[in-house]
Amino acid sequence: MNKKKLLYFILCGIVIGVFIIQPLAITLQIFDIQGDYGSWGELLLTSYQQVLGSWDLDQTITKALFGLFGVTLSIIYMFRQKIFKSNSFQEKLKEIKKLIETGENQQVEFKSTLRWDLRQSKTNKALEYTVAKTIAGFMNTQGGHLFIGIDDDGNLLGLQEDYATLKKPDRDSFEQYIMQLVSTKLGTNFCSNVEVSLFQMDGVDICHLFILKSDSPVYLRDNDRSYFYIRTGNGTRELDIPEALKYINKNLSRKK
Repeated sequence: MNKKKLLYFILCGIVIGVFIIQPLAITLQIFDIQGDYGSWGELLLTSYQQVLGSWDLDQTITKALFGLFGVTLSIIYMFRQKIFKSNSFQEKLKEIKKLIETGENQQVEFKSTLRWDLRQSKTNKALEYTVAKTIAGFMNTQGGHLFIGIDDDGNLLGLQEDYATLKKPDRDSFEQYIMQLVSTKLGTNFCSNVEVSLFQMDGVDICHLFILKSDSPVYLRDNDRSYFYIRTGNGTRELDIPEALKYINKNLSRKK
């Protein structure tokens, strides 16, 4: 468990217990004894004055108990969040496994690597272009799922070779590199159409890109030229200018 996060929840619990729950409890006690006397604001102010002004042994013990109560509530909330995230992660992982088992189709594509050429054993920018092309194709069609670290047959290869090509060989750097690729090749405004997740399956990391369909045409920029791609079957196809214009007018023109 993250120690900083735990400390944060403990401090929040103390504040909640001593400065929120205790004054409210005192306010209710005063109201119960005195009846409908004064406004709630006045009663609450009196309660805060009592909490802040009394530091004898009995009051200190009372504050400690309320603080402990607040910490307990805070820790319960923290673990509830953790359990909820764990359950959500497991559900998502099940969906991911089903997609992988189904294999490639119009909305699912596998890529062995992002930038490491397995045949030539070196970095290959052309592979990045292929990934960007696939993302653009999904955006221009119906959206879809792109997996990196899986070969065409659905075998899990992992991302270690790709990690090794980055300045910091870790998940965060890999995710940042993908988003930078989307921003550079497709445009910053299309980054919100891509959700990047990394999972460990059978001991290796796999990257999953959930790509949303775009409401406007997405062009891939390369060497001062723009290219338009769509998904057809389980592949990505470039359209020439007449085809692209016809497709855009039919499928991507925003309705006014």
